[in-house]
Amino acid sequence: MSTMDEKPWDSQYQYQCKKKMFESHREELGDERATALANVWANYHFLGCEYPYEALEAIKSWGPPPRNKMYEDKMREIKERDAVNSEQRSMTKRPSQKRQRWG
Repeated sequence: MSTMDEKPWDSQYQYQCKKKMFESHREELGDERATALANVWANYHFLGCEYPYEALEAIKSWGPPPRNKMYEDKMREIKERDAVNSEQRSMTKRPSQKRQRWG
């Protein structure tokens, strides 16, 4: 039985990629380790999370997510979201105050 469950925050593309990584490495690593590393892999590639060197070394050979229509749709969604967030930040930016120098 698979221990790779879809989380509410996973997009369909993210979940399919994560599940594929889990299934590819499950036999070699066992369910628990494959689940953990599939989550590390997905969080690293999709969310930009940082992990200790050892964790990244373990997934280095797994490569990036495959590029397909779902990938392109997800990247477009991220770019649109980032553009909106950037625009909102620029609209709420406060004027900078000069810092006093000590000494």
